[in-house]
Amino acid sequence: MPAREAAFRAVVAALKERKKTVAVVEATCGGLISSSIMGVEGSSAVYYGGSVSYNTKKARKLLLDDGELHAALVAGVEPREGESEADQYIRSKHDWTARTAVAFCEAMETDYALAEGGAVGPTFAKEGLTSGFTVLCVAGRSAPGEAAKVLAQRLVRSDHAERGRNMQAFAEHAAELLCETIGADEAARPRRQLR
Repeated sequence: MPAREAAFRAVVAALKERKKTVAVVEATCGGLISSSIMGVEGSSAVYYGGSVSYNTKKARKLLLDDGELHAALVAGVEPREGESEADQYIRSKHDWTARTAVAFCEAMETDYALAEGGAVGPTFAKEGLTSGFTVLCVAGRSAPGEAAKVLAQRLVRSDHAERGRNMQAFAEHAAELLCETIGADEAARPRRQLR
């Protein structure tokens, strides 16, 4: 069984076992995370759906058509003294994924929401960015009825700019983070390394 398939089987199994649900927002994996969840038999019991928001400036309707959220995401983050353009961009994706994961968890009324955003390559628009990265964020509730909040966030870096390989690896890392956050049994958790 391919690694990505096994990883998302573990995600779906953990969600089903705990009677929990998830929604997904992807910016650079192009729907690979969503399609990997949907490819698992029985995933309709736990997966509400998702969105691919490839260009934040043009994707307000894909981002819940929420004007306040969209404005915050487009604004990005203020530069810090001495910070490179690449580092500022990476930091902006921490903000983007956190805001988006929380907003989708609340709006979709799911137990969890995963947001993913970064750059996969090979054409990078930010000076100093030469290899792929993604920031993964899982939002959820600590208890029923509570407001959604960030439960886990992770920066994943690649050492290359090969788009397809990065998308695949980042999707597998998303499955790993979901399993860790949901509390999947240690034996069932996928373990991935960038290739």
